[in-house]
Amino acid sequence: MGQALSYYSIRQLSPFVGTIQVIEGDFCRALSSDGQHWQIQASCETHQQIWQITDDRYIPRRYVLYGSWNKDTGLSTLPLDPMLDVPSPSSVNISLISKLQTCTDQLPFPQIDQYECWLFDRERQQPLALLASATHKAMIPHMQLGKWLAIPQQEQAPINNHSLKNSVAELEQYINQHNGGHCWVANNKGSSRQSLDDSWTINPQTVFPDLPINSKILPVALVEAYDELIAWQSPRLLSLHNLPDTTRRQLEQLAQHHAQETYRRLTVYPKPLQQTILNKILVELKIRGL
Repeated sequence: MGQALSYYSIRQLSPFVGTIQVIEGDFCRALSSDGQHWQIQASCETHQQIWQITDDRYIPRRYVLYGSWNKDTGLSTLPLDPMLDVPSPSSVNISLISKLQTCTDQLPFPQIDQYECWLFDRERQQPLALLASATHKAMIPHMQLGKWLAIPQQEQAPINNHSLKNSVAELEQYINQHNGGHCWVANNKGSSRQSLDDSWTINPQTVFPDLPINSKILPVALVEAYDELIAWQSPRLLSLHNLPDTTRRQLEQLAQHHAQETYRRLTVYPKPLQQTILNKILVELKIRGL
């Protein structure tokens, strides 16, 4: 009998790179940012863990990269350390790979990372930027929080827009310098957030932004930088769940200028693009021969 699988999505934050679709079982999982190309990971233990040759600290099971999968090429596996205890190829195929063939009809999966870690502005004590999220409250004490980042380091090099590079640097510097502390909150899908920290009170006047940055409390000098970053991120931001329609429509207008990236992510958008914008994207891709 195959293992039971969970289907869900989470946000990948600091830096924000969109939502990650996850199919998870007891000993393996598949992750994808676009619903087409999947990274396969296997849960494993070292022989030291199995034989309990460790100290008294609790060491949770961890995941290693097992391979990749897409509809065109199927499963490609990677060589693994023989000292790791990983599931057999047949069990991964039966429990997980067979499900990938049909899961596209269910995309996008529900977004379940309802616990959010917000950086608060030092002077105004208003939420400034979303730093992290979690699916379960029990995960929070074990999460390591770093500085807020705007764009993954590996993606900064290919960006030819020097204005955007400057925007990234300016925003990162401002948000990290004006960080007055962080607070974990529970987000109940649009209702007011509740603080999970007894020492941090969120008053009724606190307004959390729709997007991961609170543009309303940024200085005027950084508004253009914020706009440039949001325009660049728009194909990824459209994968967020529970966005107001007005915000989603604004993002669609921006995303049409990133035709290839937007088209690649269509299956992970909670709501379909406006038909007029989708038509423009299809025309541009045809002209470019993509």
